[in-house]
Amino acid sequence: MNLLDEGIKHDIYLFCKQKLNLHPSEDNYNEFLSVFKDYKEDLRRNEYEYNAENILSLNEVINDDALKYKVFIEPKHDGTQIVMKVDDKVHLSHKSGSRIDKQDMSLLFGIFIKFREDFLELMAKAKEEGVVIKMEIFGKEYSPFKVEKEPLTFSVFDALKGNRYLLPTEFSFPHSVDFIEVKSSKDVDSKKVLSWLKSKEGVVVKIYDSTLPYKKARNFNMLVFKYKPFVGQLVNEMKSKDQGKFSAVLSELITEYAKDKDKPFDELLKRVKEDHEELRDFIDRNYGTIKDFWFNSETVRSLLRLMQ
Repeated sequence: MNLLDEGIKHDIYLFCKQKLNLHPSEDNYNEFLSVFKDYKEDLRRNEYEYNAENILSLNEVINDDALKYKVFIEPKHDGTQIVMKVDDKVHLSHKSGSRIDKQDMSLLFGIFIKFREDFLELMAKAKEEGVVIKMEIFGKEYSPFKVEKEPLTFSVFDALKGNRYLLPTEFSFPHSVDFIEVKSSKDVDSKKVLSWLKSKEGVVVKIYDSTLPYKKARNFNMLVFKYKPFVGQLVNEMKSKDQGKFSAVLSELITEYAKDKDKPFDELLKRVKEDHEELRDFIDRNYGTIKDFWFNSETVRSLLRLMQ
C-alpha cells in the first residue's frame, strides 16, 4: 500500500471522518507519512489461538495444574489487531501476519492523531527494547460488535522479544492492557471478569512458561485461551463431533462480518483462512457445511441482526 497515493489518502481521510469522527489536517498526514511511508509488511508468523468452547472451559484452564505457571486474565477488546516492530524501518501486519489493508492503516492513523505523544513513545520503546508489539484499536466509534463504550483508543496486549513473550508485568508501554495476575483461585476478580464479559468481546487467559507441556495453542512460551460469550450459542446449535473447530470458524466469520458487512461470504471466509492458519485445512474440508450453517443457522442470523 502506497501512502503517497492520493486515492489511498482520500480513503483514509474518508474513513477517519465517517467512522472515527476525526478531521485530520495535512500536517497530521504529513507527519504520519514521515513515520510510515516506507513501512514493511514482513511480520508473518505461525501462531495459534484456542477458542474456549464455553465459559466452563475457563475453569478447566485456571486449575491447580495451570497455576504452577504464570497465569493472567485480560479483556478481549472489540476492535482490530495490528502487529508492529520498529528498527531502522517500521514493520506492520494484521493479526497473525496477513497484510494490513486501508481500514487497518486508517485506524492506525486515527490513533496517531489522537495519541501522538503516546504512540511515538510506544514506537521508541519498542525499538529500544527490540520487541514485536501487538495492539488492539477499539472504541465506541469503531466497535464491530458495538460493545465498547469509551472513545477511540488502543491497548498493547502482547510484547514478543525474540522467541519469548514478555509477561504483562514485564513491560510498561503506553496503553498497556489491563490484566489480573492469578496465583490462586482467590485472585480471580469475578466482578472485573464479569464486567469484561459484558462490556468487551470476551476475555483471554494466558499461561506463560518456557517448558509448557502443551502443544495446542502454544505460541513460544505462551498459551492463549480466549472466550467470546456468543461462541457458546454456536456450539449448542451444532451436532458435530468437531464443534470446537466449527464454532471457532463461525465466530471468526461473525467477527469479520461485524467489521465489514458488505463483504460476501467467500471473502469473509478467505480472511479467516488468512488470519488463522490452524483452521485452513479444516475449512477446506468442511466448506459446504460451514457455508450451509452460515446461511441457515438461527443463532448466526440472530447475531447478525444485532449488528445491523
